Amino acid sequence: MSSRNMKLEDAKARAQVAFEKTEQRKRDASQVWQAIEDEALQVRLKTERLKALRLAKEASEAEAKAKLPEPSEAKPVRRRRTKDN
Repeated sequence: MSSRNMKLEDAKARAQVAFEKTEQRKRDASQVWQAIEDEALQVRLKTERLKALRLAKEASEAEAKAKLPEPSEAKPVRRRRTKDN
């Protein structure tokens, strides 16, 4: 085997290693990206659930407040003390 063929084979081997390394990085990046998207989805779902609970609570409180009799705006009449009391 000539030295030229040996250099060509070394170059091919280095190129193959570089290619495999690049492909592995792509797979790793894809997995990380998917994990980030999954976490973001979970956060959105939790936020929606908490918002629904808050709105239900506010509606319940508003309904309970509507059922209460409203206090009169007029001031109560004060009675004067008499000697009989």
